[in-house]
Amino acid sequence: MAQPHEAGSSFRPAFFFLKEDQRRALSAYYGFARAVDDIADEPGLEPARRRELLDGWRAAVARLFAGAPPAAPLEAELAAAVRAFPLKPEHFLLVIDGVSMDLDRSSYATRAELERYMYRVASAVGLACLAISGYDVPSAPLFAEKLGYAVQLTNIVRDAAEDLAAGRVYLPEEDLRRFGCAPADLGGSQYTPNFIELMKFEADRAEALYGEALALAEPGRKRALAPALIMGRLYRELLRKIARGGFRIKEGRVRLTAAQKLRALWLAYLDYRRI
Repeated sequence: MAQPHEAGSSFRPAFFFLKEDQRRALSAYYGFARAVDDIADEPGLEPARRRELLDGWRAAVARLFAGAPPAAPLEAELAAAVRAFPLKPEHFLLVIDGVSMDLDRSSYATRAELERYMYRVASAVGLACLAISGYDVPSAPLFAEKLGYAVQLTNIVRDAAEDLAAGRVYLPEEDLRRFGCAPADLGGSQYTPNFIELMKFEADRAEALYGEALALAEPGRKRALAPALIMGRLYRELLRKIARGGFRIKEGRVRLTAAQKLRALWLAYLDYRRI
């Protein structure tokens, strides 16, 4: 039996609260998101080849929504998901557009510019997940937007040194200037007071976004929101672990232990009860 696409990922715990058909659909969608992200991040690929592969995925999305025969096993899984749930072309195309931005630029001047990127690579994923879980209240798009920003900003904080080594700086230039930091300060081995204050600022921004998303939760439909609450808590706990550790992100990727993931699940349950 083939491994689920999300096996070993942070998404895995959220799958336990879905029905079987929802799990299959979300696993296929995760496989899609992972595939296009890997294209943008693969260091051995020439830019022209990356664009060609991403254009291939755009064509695959067109086939999915035209009802054309799938050209690969993952496409067949996605076609089943599209038939079963109210997924839209933009749930796929926005993600492709977002990872394509990594081919064209390596930095962002303002928070607004960064949010345009984060909406595509993270909030659009949230919109697709909510479509699959059946959370279709009027505030769902804003919930997905806020939670997507929070999760992606957590990733950006965690991976700031790793991204710099790959030639990318996601933290806005306006924030770096505000705290007297140069892009190079995100790497190396020094943890200057300016760097720590910058990281605290970004972590506080992400924390506020988690809170804003949770405040939008609709009590009458919270069961459909359970997977998103779990994902949010897992990443929120990761952010808090990074902060407790003094933002020492330059020595390797910070991860949650099994015990910390269990704590995140408990906190997600408490969030669920409070809604």
